[in-house]
Amino acid sequence: MPDNPDPWKDYFSGGADSPTPAGKSARRDAQDGGDDDFKINFDFDSEYKDVPEERPLRQRREKRTGCLGGLLFASFVVSASLLLAFLGWLAATDVLGLGDTDKTVQVTIPRDFDMDAVAKALREAGLIKYEFLFKIYADFSKADGKIASGTYELNTNYDYRMLVHSMTDRGGKRATTDVTIPEGYTLAQIFSRFEENGVCTEEELWQSATSDYFDYDFLKDIPLGDKYRLEGFLFPNSYTFYVGDTPERAISKMLTDFGKHITDEMRARASELGYSLREILTIASMIEKEAAAADDRPLVSSVIHNRLGSDDFPRLEIDATIYYAMAATGEEFSVDLDNPYNTRVYPGLPPGPIANPGIASIEAALYPADTDYYFYALGRGDDRRHQFFTNYDDFLEFVTGDEYGG
Repeated sequence: MPDNPDPWKDYFSGGADSPTPAGKSARRDAQDGGDDDFKINFDFDSEYKDVPEERPLRQRREKRTGCLGGLLFASFVVSASLLLAFLGWLAATDVLGLGDTDKTVQVTIPRDFDMDAVAKALREAGLIKYEFLFKIYADFSKADGKIASGTYELNTNYDYRMLVHSMTDRGGKRATTDVTIPEGYTLAQIFSRFEENGVCTEEELWQSATSDYFDYDFLKDIPLGDKYRLEGFLFPNSYTFYVGDTPERAISKMLTDFGKHITDEMRARASELGYSLREILTIASMIEKEAAAADDRPLVSSVIHNRLGSDDFPRLEIDATIYYAMAATGEEFSVDLDNPYNTRVYPGLPPGPIANPGIASIEAALYPADTDYYFYALGRGDDRRHQFFTNYDDFLEFVTGDEYGG
């Protein structure tokens, strides 16, 4: 037979190799290992030589740590969770002020403070435990623009919000101190007492007294720069100040009180006598230092006024003015001290008051007794009364006798 160009034609047309039932059976026999004569002439190696060899797919196993590793991991997760919960609770109790005892403490916020200083002060006072946490809250709440310097009374069970609110000018409970200024105290003594009671420091007070402008009409003619320009104007009284107050506010409180006690009638009387208010205060301050007994004040005042209007006794010769000069300069007491406050050397009034007089001495300066006295000396006795004289001989006889009290 001629070659068939289509080898599959007989196969599909029912030829010997066609899939007739018999053919199918023969093929099955061949597949089942039947007739050895039924073989397929097909070179698999040649036909599939370019196909890459495939390896059988194997399911990847996940690495496992076993039961012990699982228990350890679970323990770690639980421990970490408990730790975070514990730390969160500690933070919450600090922020919310939970669990603290009910106790009031004082905290001072310095001038020119920053939040580091505030947080440190609160922690040292036992009001917070974690400075970093408070600073985070302070930054979030803009606390640096709300907190004011000063000393505050705060409670240990305050939360962060209440702590900030309680350190403001409007909501804060400022710690206070009661200070009594006796009559006759000098600026130096007043400022020292202020510092002792925690109002403010002496250095701050001197700086303010020298350089700060205080808007009071009785100070308008007194130039800035004089360290003692407020001497005589700080009215002796009992005051309540803030602890850690500003020197300007503390001084203004006393100046305001002075203004309340000086009436228009007093001002008119000073003008009638031919003196300024400051000169009357200078006279009053000397009366305050010299007269221990109330009844002596108008009499001492009369001696001062008589000498100021006398050609025979132009110098006041009051030793209290020398002691005032000594306190300012640190020099030893001497009647020959070359200082304008030495009324034994310099005639007339000293440059300014030598103390801060009370109202009784101010009234005595305005209304002296009508006398001819030019001398006085302290008598011996518990009443601290003075003896008054019209002439030097009687005065000299007294001070050299046994009745002189020195």
